[in-house]
Amino acid sequence: MASSIQLLSSARRWRVLHPAIYLISVLPGLFWWVVLPDKYSRFDLAITTFSVVLIQHGVNVLNDFIDWKKGADSEKEISWVHFHHLNLRVVQFHGLLSFILGISLGCLVVVHHQSFKLLYVALPLVALGYSYNASQWTLSYTALGEWVTGLCYGPGVFGCMGYLFEKEITTITLLGSLAFGFLAVSVLFSHQPPQVLTDFLSGKSSFAVRHGAQRTFFISKMFSILTLCFLSTILFLITSNSISIFALFSFEIFLLFRIKRLKPSPKIILDSFLWLGSLSLILKLSGGLS
Repeated sequence: MASSIQLLSSARRWRVLHPAIYLISVLPGLFWWVVLPDKYSRFDLAITTFSVVLIQHGVNVLNDFIDWKKGADSEKEISWVHFHHLNLRVVQFHGLLSFILGISLGCLVVVHHQSFKLLYVALPLVALGYSYNASQWTLSYTALGEWVTGLCYGPGVFGCMGYLFEKEITTITLLGSLAFGFLAVSVLFSHQPPQVLTDFLSGKSSFAVRHGAQRTFFISKMFSILTLCFLSTILFLITSNSISIFALFSFEIFLLFRIKRLKPSPKIILDSFLWLGSLSLILKLSGGLS
């Protein structure tokens, strides 16, 4: 018990930032950067992406707050609760501040683009994201958790970004919403098995608790492969350059074998799609993608 409440050293405390996990919010913006025609403002896209990162950060902090109070993740030393020296009031304020700033920044972009209809979809999905693990309902403790995750990052992030700029629902918007919905759930499932015991003891009905670690890892892999299929389709739709097609196809085959061979984890999954997004952006900037 003493070790679980031991305060971390200053150097270790900063590991709680864990920048890689925010790739799930950055990647939709990266792929829209690749897909959108040059006439659309990349600055507005960057601001929109940053607002999503702030919202995710707020939910992550509040997630640590709720889990600590409920006794879940008690073995997790690198958390925002430890970062703030077990001061739960500061943790809660930190999470709420980031969450509100993210919403406010996103709303400013919507107002700038005069896409007010988007708020009818975006705000309920933001509220759903908040209820995932930051409210009294804590949907992450129920079987609804994975559905909420997929909806928020699929239609909620990628879909809303597309409608914000293009003012319509396109084939790319639909494919991308499916891709990032599956990606978010894949990442969620990949980190559940190591904490299945504490989740069970705290009453958290995660997918791993309900179906076991082996099945959870398998579904995580399948969802990553589906993400790769949908994103590959998008990239092939926007290019007719034979060199770019060959480069993308070869790299996607490599990613497919990597995903199938390695044990799922948030880092492995997110790194794979960061590499794909980076290659796509290089091809875009070199004129290989339209």
